[in-house]
Amino acid sequence: MHRLFVPKEQFPNITGSDLHYVKDVIRLKPGDDLELFDGHGFIYRVKIEQIGKEIITTRITERKRAESELKVKVTLAQALAKGQKMDFIVEKCTELGVASIIPMLTERTIPKQAKLDRWKKLAKEAAEQSGRGAIPEIFPPLPFEEVLKLGQDHEISLIPWELEKSLTLKDELKGLPASILLLIGPEGGFSRQEIDLAIKNGFKPITLGKRILRSETAGLASLAAIGYELG
Repeated sequence: MHRLFVPKEQFPNITGSDLHYVKDVIRLKPGDDLELFDGHGFIYRVKIEQIGKEIITTRITERKRAESELKVKVTLAQALAKGQKMDFIVEKCTELGVASIIPMLTERTIPKQAKLDRWKKLAKEAAEQSGRGAIPEIFPPLPFEEVLKLGQDHEISLIPWELEKSLTLKDELKGLPASILLLIGPEGGFSRQEIDLAIKNGFKPITLGKRILRSETAGLASLAAIGYELG
């Protein structure tokens, strides 16, 4: 069944580009069923009642909580990546269940213009495609030091580091944390000064294995492991 995100202010009716998609692309008709989600963890089965030029009206026939969300809230602070890599990270991390993404400015990050509108659009589309009931929040870029302050709002705060050899992500998940702040470094990794500052602020360095992962791979690997361990 086709699924769409509908903003709270217009729910459960369909307008704008989604109207065109329903009417002209997938060509649904009055009486057809459709799944809508509100971005807050619920999925609604609706029946199309009327298709107009500017609005499609629907009637809710079933409401249920989405079962596709991770049991733990994961905030990914991702060092801004080059080129289209940030698009890839947003899309794939959304598919893997991330709750929010913070583009992060580090010592080795090359400053670039943030594409917030594009990243939000990619997150919405990836959430629709992957059957999620929520859309990750995409924050404006924050400096590394500001991100560290957010650690106090999460149950555990982790920073993968290639020089850490013993403490693993699996070790940290044994306590079944409710929320995780995960910092992923840029190409070239975090500087030693950044690692020391993170540790001083309560972050735990962890290893992601014997191989050094690219910046755009580390977050995906971490989320996949969290999803496997905690569901």
